[in-house]
Amino acid sequence: MRIERATNAHRTDTLEAYQTSVVRAIRHMKENLAEPVDLDRLAEIAAISKFHFVRVFDETTGTTPHNFLACLRMQRAKERLLKSETSITDVCLEVGYNSLGTFSKTFSELVGVSPQEFRTMPRRLSAKQFATAIWRYLAARRKISGPTIEGTVEGPRTPKGFTFVGTFTRGVPLGVPFSGTVMIAHGKFRIERPTDDEFYLLAALMPLSANFTDMVANLPIRLVASLRVENVALAAKEKPVLRLRPLRPTDPPIVLALPALPPLRA
Repeated sequence: MRIERATNAHRTDTLEAYQTSVVRAIRHMKENLAEPVDLDRLAEIAAISKFHFVRVFDETTGTTPHNFLACLRMQRAKERLLKSETSITDVCLEVGYNSLGTFSKTFSELVGVSPQEFRTMPRRLSAKQFATAIWRYLAARRKISGPTIEGTVEGPRTPKGFTFVGTFTRGVPLGVPFSGTVMIAHGKFRIERPTDDEFYLLAALMPLSANFTDMVANLPIRLVASLRVENVALAAKEKPVLRLRPLRPTDPPIVLALPALPPLRA
């Protein structure tokens, strides 16, 4: 029993040390957005060998340093596009892209709309339109054409809000969801399941007190839960449980624009 407790304590200390190391690397990335990913430098900052750094970073954040940096860049780009008159080309250069085409393509893939569409978005969707779309979605019979995945969302009673649950095939939470649903209370969900060997489940709660017009561009997420799922092992395991928690420094920014999420994608 003593050996087991000592082993568990050592494992906990190791995980906390790894998380601290990854946070240091992420802080460096945030402070140097225009710089390309230098794994040697990040591993040095994290005080972990390069080989172990890539593995630890992936296990801690759910994605690679390259993808994490892309999300950080897109988050900054979104802020600049909304809060300044800076041209899209200048925003592209500010966040580390030398090619406007590459920037626009990456932005569209991760945010769900082009930079031009994103900049005009707050004037294209009202709070009433948002609420109407949500309620219509909840009232409709959702047809699923392929294999399904069922699970449960758990979390604190407050704050009350809408919880989006989606599957992602490129990491958490990269790109537009493969499938998804919206919930107004914790409980069971059923959505279409990707056929990839591995995919990710993400749940994100947006409180009812949020400014819905602002939600068009930036999701005011209060609680989040994520889980990596292996398709092969899914049948043999219990149904996945997503336990909502506050955001951590190691969570990748959720850069999706609201219309790119189910049920508003159409």
